[in-house]
Amino acid sequence: MRYEKLFISITTICYAFYIFSYPPSFYNDDSLFLAQGIDFFSVIDFSPHFPGYPALIIFGKTINIFVEDSKLTLFILTASSAILIPTVIYFLVKKIVNYEAALVAYIISLTSPYLINLSLTMLSDSMGLFFFLLGLYCLQVNEDKKAGFIFAIALFSRPSYLILFVLGFIYLLFYKKESVKNILIFFCFGIVFFLGFIFINEGFLYIIEAKRFIIGHFNLWGTGQNSEINWFENIFQFSNIPYALLIYCIFKINYSLKLYYALFIFYLLWILLAQNPDNIRHIIPLILLSNILIASALYSYKYIIIPLFLIFNLLTISNFSQNYSPIENIAKDLKNEDKMIITNRGIEILRVLQPNTVIDKYYSHSTNYLQTHNQTITISTLKPKNKKYKEYRGRFLGEHTYYLYQ
Repeated sequence: MRYEKLFISITTICYAFYIFSYPPSFYNDDSLFLAQGIDFFSVIDFSPHFPGYPALIIFGKTINIFVEDSKLTLFILTASSAILIPTVIYFLVKKIVNYEAALVAYIISLTSPYLINLSLTMLSDSMGLFFFLLGLYCLQVNEDKKAGFIFAIALFSRPSYLILFVLGFIYLLFYKKESVKNILIFFCFGIVFFLGFIFINEGFLYIIEAKRFIIGHFNLWGTGQNSEINWFENIFQFSNIPYALLIYCIFKINYSLKLYYALFIFYLLWILLAQNPDNIRHIIPLILLSNILIASALYSYKYIIIPLFLIFNLLTISNFSQNYSPIENIAKDLKNEDKMIITNRGIEILRVLQPNTVIDKYYSHSTNYLQTHNQTITISTLKPKNKKYKEYRGRFLGEHTYYLYQ
């Protein structure tokens, strides 16, 4: 117990060195849009796309005053948020349960392949989760005013975690009524601040874009309508085998963690019904909540739990060796080509990083016509049959392998 803080400090620093040994590399078009938003904020121009992530953009613009490179700024901000998540989990679990459970939760979170995903994608998930967990810690130590504003930062970093905030508010009404007033006041102050930033820049065009984007998300692209993957495949895979221990947590419920059980159950329903299984990163809040629940229920078996998770985590991580994202590696290889590119992945990244014409594969009739009348190269995450192809593997669990073929 005497050396736990030293252990956490050293291992967190080591993990930070490991993550920052990677170069900044765009995971998908959304990460490019966020970097562009740091340079020039405009939701209407997809810089970034709706809902705009104003908390992330404001933090990013502040850091970029000193860095003067929006891509590197975004990497520093999102990677740092991910790096600090296990430490926040440690202090949260220590406050609710004890230091042994906290240490187990910290170790299995720090070594998780999903944490590498959070660290390298350069998206809003890491910042949203970091501030959400930090807000829960402030709530636990009765720092209600801080918690309220921190929750606002979390929501406006990652608004798709709205379900977590709704559940948290219901919990407060039933179990911490004395905290509701201060939390709401400072939460609303944060809402006014961040919405003010949006409307000063966008005006009421933001409302029109919100309607268009939300309808498109639920009807066209956002819930896996065109995906070849399903949530069953994402949940029941090799790296998640240790999470079978959640069954034990059902029979040994720690009632001081009832909020976390509720967050787990309802967020699971949320991703199954409203999130795209093509993006495995949507499962990460479940992973972190599972780490908290398993560590809290089984910390007395730490000499079994920690090695079990370490074996599966390290085996999964060892399958990846790339430094740059597949789409950036492809862009480098295509710079000297003189062919039209057909793709449904990384369209805007390719347009920024290389000179060839890029066509969105989603528009099948026009792409079929162009393939017939032009020399083309196709990029896909589906392995082509009966064609020669070049393979580009991802850097971490959840980053798709890309295939390039003519």
